[in-house]
Amino acid sequence: MRDAFHPKSLLGLLTEVVLIGVSVFLALLANQWSDARQHRERANATLHYFREEIVTNQKAIETRRQYHEALSRDIESFLQSDALKTLQNFYPTVHFHGLEPVQFERTAWDLALANQSLSYLAPKLAYAISRVYTRQQAFQTLENSFLQAVLAPRTFADQDATGLARSMDAYLIDVNIQEPDLLKLYAQLLPQIDAVATPLQ
Repeated sequence: MRDAFHPKSLLGLLTEVVLIGVSVFLALLANQWSDARQHRERANATLHYFREEIVTNQKAIETRRQYHEALSRDIESFLQSDALKTLQNFYPTVHFHGLEPVQFERTAWDLALANQSLSYLAPKLAYAISRVYTRQQAFQTLENSFLQAVLAPRTFADQDATGLARSMDAYLIDVNIQEPDLLKLYAQLLPQIDAVATPLQ
């Protein structure tokens, strides 16, 4: 039996130090593995949220494409016609039942920013997702600005519909460029998400 006068051998001390070091290393390794697993799970859940939201926005645009294209053609016909440019002539020529702007879903984006889960994605994929949401936001701003500036109650008080028709024509030209561009971005992004996302548990 060892006592204060018979300290442990150097080999015994080294063995204890090694065992303690190995134990700490394994604990750190297990902790890192657990963190990495949580990050993967959070990233995967985030991708599923993004996919669901992007498909929703994609369908929202697709359901409005035909109407926006037809409305643009009708307004051009109205502006080029020889008829008086009055509201009375506007409605029969232009089959107008609102501009039907797209209200983009962005809950998945806001959640990803709040919990920083975007940082768990591959940089190239995170960039592609960010690009889509930036384009959506720019388009949403265009829609909101037009609705606030042009489609006010006083707009329909004037019987001369020339200004209204020209404003709507310019707006729809932009809409009919932006919407197909967004649909292309969705078509490019969804396969990228599907390639890395795994089924949720």
